Amino acid sequence: MNNGPTRRDWLLAAACWSELLARGDDKRSLVTLMPAEAAEIEAIAGEIIPEDDGTPGAKTAGVIWFIDRALREYDEDKRHLYSTGLADAQRRRTEMFPGSSSVAALDREQRIALLRSLETTEFFRQVRLHTVLGFLGHPKYGGNRDQVGWKHIGFEPKMHHSRPFGAYDAEKNRG
Repeated sequence: MNNGPTRRDWLLAAACWSELLARGDDKRSLVTLMPAEAAEIEAIAGEIIPEDDGTPGAKTAGVIWFIDRALREYDEDKRHLYSTGLADAQRRRTEMFPGSSSVAALDREQRIALLRSLETTEFFRQVRLHTVLGFLGHPKYGGNRDQVGWKHIGFEPKMHHSRPFGAYDAEKNRG
């Protein structure tokens, strides 16, 4: 049973991303996904973390760029899962909404109905994980554009340490 990423997985991911950044890759061009695939995944991610009432969502955060990079680098082994998952999503979309042309072209209620039919699949779980990571991860990895995810949760990316209250008094009394 897979319990999710291990510490080793995260370290490997960090190393891969560092290499990607060292090469100076442009984070606003697709490197793995085809534009049509990216549009479908972006529509799915946009329902996982939607934009409403002025709050940013997956699309504003540029989650698709994070997912595209993840599928090229540290989660390359998930590329097949995305291919088969998208094919399944298209099949279900055609069955549920005959005459529709794509997931992105569905209205919000239709997309949500489609995603409910997919929510128990490994594909949906992976897209959900990538969406959350892309929304809240460091912007250097392609997502969290303009730190909108961090701002949304109130995180300030500062390297700052404060000694706890009373620490200096405790040192004085020891010495």
